[in-house]
Amino acid sequence: MKLIGTSGSKSFKIIPREYITGSITVNLKSESTGSNISITPTASTDRNYSTFTADFGTLTEGDFYTLEVKNGSSVIYKDRVFCTDQTINQSNNDYYSVNDGEYVQEDSYDNDYIIL
Repeated sequence: MKLIGTSGSKSFKIIPREYITGSITVNLKSESTGSNISITPTASTDRNYSTFTADFGTLTEGDFYTLEVKNGSSVIYKDRVFCTDQTINQSNNDYYSVNDGEYVQEDSYDNDYIIL
């Protein structure tokens, strides 16, 4: 699964079924709404990877997408994509949180409470 942001240009590094240098077709289909975005970027080969840069416009935060890369009519790569703007870096212990910005932990350490 790949993680991408909601807007801007995205760089992909994939291991396809066949290596293509030139024009490819990339389809991104939303799993919740069924809407489909199709673009035709140019792919290049970098060692054992195919790389391309794609701009899908504005995507939905917290939505899953199906990524399909085609060369003509043959599918050369499939993957699942999750769209988020949260900073995710596992080496720094920054993980995805469903409750990001909704839950704030109290750090006052006084055991006072109010009974109504």
